Amino acid sequence: MKAKIYGPFSPRENLTQIETELATTRSVKFISDPKGNDWYALVKKIPADTLKIIFDDTGIIRMASYDASTLWPNGQSVAEVDAIPEEFNTDALRERWVFDGKKIIARTYTADELAEQATVTRDNLQAEATLKIAPLQDAVDIYDATEEERANLTAWKKYRVALNRLDLSTAPEITWPEVPQ
Repeated sequence: MKAKIYGPFSPRENLTQIETELATTRSVKFISDPKGNDWYALVKKIPADTLKIIFDDTGIIRMASYDASTLWPNGQSVAEVDAIPEEFNTDALRERWVFDGKKIIARTYTADELAEQATVTRDNLQAEATLKIAPLQDAVDIYDATEEERANLTAWKKYRVALNRLDLSTAPEITWPEVPQ
């Protein structure tokens, strides 16, 4: 089956009197695509046995579900697809997949995107290290640290320094330092 594509969807103008009332009293949003497909009407027509994906103008898949009523494609497009890669997981998309107009494919990241992902990972690891360091440093500062605490403090500080010295421009080929035990 060829992928059926709808969208991109945007707020609908020229609402009926009932729709205007729902929009103002209940904050209901009405969207349609350039062909005039109203999202709420379309949801009722899309079969439940196909995977529906929401993708942006670059093809990045933002949401996926077999139940179209759980999706909201405002500012994006929807496709019904039947060829689904085995590794595709609707619960863990995280911008890892792209719709090329016909099928779902794994996303290829640019060097800048890989470096940005590595930066986020490094920053999270540094924050975790800082949380481990703080109470150990407190114990040292008040002259109440055990030898084990002093050793742990040194290990965590070395780890944090090693994280800081990483060359993230080589992502994804980064050798991450081992987390202290």
